[in-house]
Amino acid sequence: MTGQATLDRVVATHPAAAPTLQVDDLSVVFHGAAGQVIAIDRMTLTVQPGEFVAIVGPSGCGKSTLLRVASGLAPAHSGNIRVNGAVVDGPPPGVGFMFQRDTLLPWATVRQNIAVGCELSGLAPSKHAARIDELIDLVHLQGFHHHYPAALSGGMRQRVSLARLLAYEPDVYLMDEPFGALDYQTKIVMGRELLRIWEAHRKSIVFVTHDIEEAVALADRVVVMSPRPGRIVAEHVIDLPRPRDPRTLRGDVRFGAYCRDIWAALAIDER
Repeated sequence: MTGQATLDRVVATHPAAAPTLQVDDLSVVFHGAAGQVIAIDRMTLTVQPGEFVAIVGPSGCGKSTLLRVASGLAPAHSGNIRVNGAVVDGPPPGVGFMFQRDTLLPWATVRQNIAVGCELSGLAPSKHAARIDELIDLVHLQGFHHHYPAALSGGMRQRVSLARLLAYEPDVYLMDEPFGALDYQTKIVMGRELLRIWEAHRKSIVFVTHDIEEAVALADRVVVMSPRPGRIVAEHVIDLPRPRDPRTLRGDVRFGAYCRDIWAALAIDER
């Protein structure tokens, strides 16, 4: 399902809810030694409360740039992004960002890194310890409370990053290929963990990935972007039952059909 029918379907799921994130006719332009580069061209996108939206597209199409503008880390040239109705003109409250590689403090333990999210959320210090214990259990890092990042595997470090994001309790999670640097098996496990946590909390997620199978396994809706300048060329509602398990979903005939449709959308735009 693509185009307006996709948006109608998603909006119907949340008929009384205002969008968590609204991208309105957004263009982003960079200026450098080689001249002007249009990264995103007149992009419009709506993300509803509790919706999981994945964005796929070729390298350099503006996927990461979109997240940077939404988080206030990069400016818009024209148009705007709204979070909970407010125009983003700097780092907005209620937005959490998770990068491809962890940004943990190397001199801080697992507990201390997660505590950063508690501090940013405004949680009373007296409640930090209980909240950190809860999150360590949630991401299955029991027994690693006092380990430093250098002593953890890549997957474990990303679990800590996710726990820190959860501690902040944002309304929308911006995730820029958070599992892209992990091996295939660990990526599948982390996707399963993310879905488990998302099912419990149902916060909005915008998830950038190059992996079409990952996008289909996780998302309610997959947005396909064109090569630069980035535009939306297709949208697909992923009508697969939840809860999902990425480890077994790949055997579903419908899963394969969605992947083929998205690959076809990318191929059409390349011609």
